[in-house]
Amino acid sequence: MAQLKSFYLELYLFWLTWVTSRGVVLALLLSLFSAITVYMLKGFAPLSTATFLALKEIVYVSFPIGFSVSFILMLLLVFRAVFFRNIAGRTLELYDCKGKKIASPQLSDVMNLWRRWLFITVWVILLFFVLFIGMSKLFFGNFPPLSWFNAYTLYLLVATFGGGVFVFALRQCKKVGVRDV
Repeated sequence: MAQLKSFYLELYLFWLTWVTSRGVVLALLLSLFSAITVYMLKGFAPLSTATFLALKEIVYVSFPIGFSVSFILMLLLVFRAVFFRNIAGRTLELYDCKGKKIASPQLSDVMNLWRRWLFITVWVILLFFVLFIGMSKLFFGNFPPLSWFNAYTLYLLVATFGGGVFVFALRQCKKVGVRDV
């Protein structure tokens, strides 16, 4: 039983590191691409300190936008990647409606899992927000400042609750099986 709990903890850590690391790398590439594109569209200005500062500013401005897009994309792609990974000496297997194992799951095969995960995650985060606002009003007498609800807190909530829902959904899904390697 302890080994199974360790497997689900490692599954959560795999999900978190896979989504975050690949999201950051893709966002960095997108922001560098946007800076190079702007540099080319402006006629390849001479490289000076002012040019480098402007390009650095473009990277800083475009990185959060790129991370938002890449994070959403990685939240989908992790559902495919998890079936090709050995986690704590176990692998996950995806089965079709007839109970036959899908040898190499594609995005179309995992789309239903992702939609369920997305639906449950959104509702869990909304429930957390309602409870958080209600508890804050109950205990402190006022609502939390709106500045607390930003991209950073949303990322932390998705990383916390989304990973938990990911593990729970894969654990409860009848189309997903766990096999010892």
